Amino acid sequence: MGVCAPEGVDSVAKRVLAGLGFGIPESGVCSGARLLFVDVSSLSQVGPVEFRECAVVDHHVVNELVGRCTSSLYDPEARASSALVAEVLLGSGWTIPREYATLLLAGVMYDTRFLRLLSPRVLRVVARLVELGGDVEVVQSLMAQPEAPYAERVASLKGLSRLGIYAVDQELLVTVTCLGAYESTALRRILESGADVAVAVAARGSELRLTIRASARALKALGAPVAAEVASYLGRVAGGGGGGHDAAAGAVVPATFLDRLEGALAEFFRSRGFKFRALDRGRWVEECR
Repeated sequence: MGVCAPEGVDSVAKRVLAGLGFGIPESGVCSGARLLFVDVSSLSQVGPVEFRECAVVDHHVVNELVGRCTSSLYDPEARASSALVAEVLLGSGWTIPREYATLLLAGVMYDTRFLRLLSPRVLRVVARLVELGGDVEVVQSLMAQPEAPYAERVASLKGLSRLGIYAVDQELLVTVTCLGAYESTALRRILESGADVAVAVAARGSELRLTIRASARALKALGAPVAAEVASYLGRVAGGGGGGHDAAAGAVVPATFLDRLEGALAEFFRSRGFKFRALDRGRWVEECR
C-alpha cells in the first residue's frame, strides 16, 4: 500500500508534511487493483490511472466518482475531507497519534480557510483533534505564506496581462487567462482585482487544465456552487471531466476545446438567464496555442 499524488503536492502541503515528519508522496502515474481516492472529485484531477475497483473519500459539491466507485464516504456538508477521515477514526475508536491529529487539523484548517467556513460539526472535529494533541500553532506556522518567489510573481503579472474580460449582465465580471504555472496564485490576484469568476487555462500537451475560482459575490448572485458547476459543465461539453468546491474547482478538457471555451462559458451563463458579452478578449487564446 502506498500514497500517490499524480501531479505532486503543492508547496503548502510539502511544508506541512515535512514539518510534521511525513514523507512527500511520489508523483507520476498511479495504478493498482484497488485505489482509494481522497479529496478527489473527478478522474480528470489525477490524470490516467489504472484500477479494477475504487473507493472515494470526498466533500466536494460536485463529485463524478461517487457513482463509479464501489464504496464512498461522501458528504459535501463536511467542509473538509480531513474532517470526514477524522470523524471515521474517532467514531471507530482508533487512537490518533499527536502528529496525525496535527496533520488532520491542517487539512481541516486549509479547506475551511483557517476556520472561516465553520459549522458546529467542524468545530466538534477540531475540538477533538486539539484534545488529542493537534497543535494549532504548529499548523499556522507551517501554513503561513512566505514571500512569493520571483517566478510566482511573474506568473501573477502574466496572468493579469493576458486577461480576457467578459460581463455577465451588468453585475458580474468573468475573466480568462493562460498560464503554465502558479495558476491558483494568479487567480487569487485576479479576484482581488475585481473579477467574480476567474478561469486559468494551462496547456498540457493534448489537454487543457482549467483552474476556476469564484468570488462571494458570484456565489450570492447565482445562488449556486459556481466554480464547481462551471468546471462540471465545461468538462461535460468538452468530453473531459471536472468538479470541485463552490468557489474553487478544476477541469481537464481536450486541447481542441480552446477555441470553443469562450462560447461554452457564454452558454453556461445564458442558460441560467444571464446576458454574456466580451468587454476585452485579451490575448489568452493566442498565448495558449
